[in-house]
Amino acid sequence: MKLHRKWLAAGVVLAVIVLPVLIKSVRGEARTEVEVVTAAEQEINPTILASGTVNYLTEVNLTSEVVAKVEEILVKEGDQVEAGQLLLRLDPETYRNAVEREEASRRQSLISIERQRLALALAEKKLERGARLLEQRMIGQEQYDELRNARDLAKVELQGSEEALRRSEAVLGEAREQLAKTDIRAPIAGTIVSLPIKVGETAIPSTNALAGSVLMTIADTSAIEARMKVDEADIARIRLGQKADVYAAAFQDTGVPGVVRQIALAPTVEAQGRAYEVKLLLDVPEGLALRSGMSARADIHLGDGGRSLAVPVEAVVVEEGEDRQVRRHVWLEREGRAEKRAIETGLSDDRWEAVSSGLQAGDRVITGPAKALRTLREGDAVAVKEKGAEDRAGSTVEAAAE
Repeated sequence: MKLHRKWLAAGVVLAVIVLPVLIKSVRGEARTEVEVVTAAEQEINPTILASGTVNYLTEVNLTSEVVAKVEEILVKEGDQVEAGQLLLRLDPETYRNAVEREEASRRQSLISIERQRLALALAEKKLERGARLLEQRMIGQEQYDELRNARDLAKVELQGSEEALRRSEAVLGEAREQLAKTDIRAPIAGTIVSLPIKVGETAIPSTNALAGSVLMTIADTSAIEARMKVDEADIARIRLGQKADVYAAAFQDTGVPGVVRQIALAPTVEAQGRAYEVKLLLDVPEGLALRSGMSARADIHLGDGGRSLAVPVEAVVVEEGEDRQVRRHVWLEREGRAEKRAIETGLSDDRWEAVSSGLQAGDRVITGPAKALRTLREGDAVAVKEKGAEDRAGSTVEAAAE
């Protein structure tokens, strides 16, 4: 009885071992269906998305430096102006009166100087006469000292009058400068793009505590730039000279080529974090009417547009080891088997990821399905699925229907 049980147990064990082998030999080894692409050189164009506004490269806001009413406006919005051209006049009456007052003060100083010079000349003559009389003992020493003191006082008074003249001339120059500021002239050649002030309104200058009124804005409309905000996580990858495509809100389907010309060193703090301003000089196509202040987005290209060995981004598997080192690998299809290959990657865009080492052109790289990439093991049997077969079938049905 015991011998019979032993043979029964041995038969069960043998069946457990042999039966799967027999089934596999009858049915064939199970294979995982995978999709494969051949590693080859691809054009990789990674970009950073930024948003901002379009502005004229040279744009000047004119403000007044004196308080006065607008008396006359000599231009209108859209006019072309030259540097130094008179644009606007403020009421000069107050400042003209100040100039006349200071001119009168200067004339008084000149008269005072002339009087003091005559007084000094007289004091000099009296002192000379007193010196001769002192030698002849016709006057005493005390009288001679009084004459010398009078001469010295005349010199001091003349110096005081000369200083008063210099002060009057300085105040007069300031008054004339204030009067000249009532004539507003163009600091640059360009176009009047904004003219918010009107005749009769009061122009107020800017101070530390108050922003003055803008009289008008002049811009050189021949050169346009885009001022973009780049997140602090991406700013380290921005370089001078990088190319970009800028899409204004009014022309969302037209990409305007641009080049990075300036990168801010200090960030601007916003509600959602910190950002750095990046300025792009635009090459605007003829006929595209971009205007200052338009909102826009930009795709800033990080690469040079060259070709390099690459694989689809979905083919790269990222793992973090126990040492917290991030490693990347791909699965290759070799003679129906899966082979794990460690790689090093470079730039990537939405479709391709450059491979700097670990692969060669012509290697058959498994790209999916995603579940298969997660469950594959070294040496697993794989069967290549014809990628796009369903799309071709659908296209054939649509062509037949047409």
